Amino acid sequence: MGFGKRVFVLLCLIVFVFVARGHASVCSDSTGCYGPGIGSDGLANTVVGGPAGNVVGYRFRAGHTGSLQQIHVYLMQGHAGYSSGTGGQLRITVNTDDGTDAHNPSGIVLATYLVSAPASVTPSIYFPIFVFAAPPSLIEGQLYHIVFTDVDASPTTNYLSVNAQYYESPSTPAQPTIGDVDRAVLLGGPDGKWAPRKGYLPILELDYQDGFSEGNGYMEAWVGAPQNISGPAGVQETITVSGTQKNVASASIRVAHISGADPLIVRLENSDGTLIEEGAIPAAAIPLTNPASFTWATFNFSSAHALLPGQTYYLQFGAAATSTYQAYPIRKGLAYGFQNTTYFPDGYAEFNQNGSWVGWTQWGVANRTDGDLQFYFGLVPPAPPSPVISNAAAATWISAMIEWSTDQPSMSQIEYGISTSYAGMSSLDSSLQTNHSVVLSGLVANTIYHYRVISTNASGGRTVSGDLIFSAP
Repeated sequence: MGFGKRVFVLLCLIVFVFVARGHASVCSDSTGCYGPGIGSDGLANTVVGGPAGNVVGYRFRAGHTGSLQQIHVYLMQGHAGYSSGTGGQLRITVNTDDGTDAHNPSGIVLATYLVSAPASVTPSIYFPIFVFAAPPSLIEGQLYHIVFTDVDASPTTNYLSVNAQYYESPSTPAQPTIGDVDRAVLLGGPDGKWAPRKGYLPILELDYQDGFSEGNGYMEAWVGAPQNISGPAGVQETITVSGTQKNVASASIRVAHISGADPLIVRLENSDGTLIEEGAIPAAAIPLTNPASFTWATFNFSSAHALLPGQTYYLQFGAAATSTYQAYPIRKGLAYGFQNTTYFPDGYAEFNQNGSWVGWTQWGVANRTDGDLQFYFGLVPPAPPSPVISNAAAATWISAMIEWSTDQPSMSQIEYGISTSYAGMSSLDSSLQTNHSVVLSGLVANTIYHYRVISTNASGGRTVSGDLIFSAP
């Protein structure tokens, strides 16, 4: 049996690439979380040069494809124990990864910057920006290294340090939202061997020529100013959502369990104080230690909640008066020129003081709004798109074969009839395919038929084509 006319479908797969310029912090929509997404017990320095002849590497996985114009880092100089003499001469290189399981810097240098006078760097001797004369090209998803080497003639007496966030007792992975391979501080020596500094997170901003920025711009942890969570005392993050809607499925916080057996209460509120959901993290899920040890704890919402752009919400943490927990914030680097792409720009930490919510007090400044709780929301994974139907066509005969293609495996069915009321329906072919073929039998000769093809994927995503016609000769 032949066909007087047979038209096959051209499969069209459209890939949407979303580039959120200025929104590539450590925790992001693409990584499935919303919030800072990192924890820290303070700053830790690593000497570059010095008596041990250290070489220091910042390993990172690029979140963007483009030319890296400059980097923003945190140096420590002019302080005994952290630096000495002139600070040395700092050679900064961008290296590729060696591709081994250790993921150390390779010998391939993509760009170089020489700091001959560290005490004169700008815009600040502690938070300088280094602009590459020949910006290296980076590829999203690839590992790279920023390598710091002291090339001074007397590196044992002229040296400085680089600063990073660190954990006192890191787990594996150290951070809840970042893989240990993806962000790390590596320590090398004169022998050329490298070793990761476990629990260290580079303070590093990467700025691309096209305006995209990414990295970690949290400067410090206010570990010396913890606030109790007990009875009327509590902590919260005030959040005003920017960008797109956030569909949150869980909330996590880094806390210490000080005393008692009551749970940690988690409460999500609207801006007017009305409750969205309240629940509890059992005390047993947060180890009771002495001295206090901070750990991550998670509450899973009973159902996902949509946080809408432009709206304000409160994520609160409390406990009964017979138990005590503690939390403290991490500080954003906005005062030091770090882009708001490198920290959580939508909120700030508060605690309950005499019945009122106020910002943290630190370094002699009260009611600060430049700190965030060590927290994050887990986001609902985006649903897979419904199948894309393209160029559906009929092979005409008394029995007609309808063929079409989809961009993902789907079930097959057809509605058909002599009008757009589609009085007929083919049997459902429940096999999951991308190339579909359905035969319609018992058609009336010399009749024009209307039909629609229907494809449904394994997740229930259903797509119906527009009205199509064929003629039974």
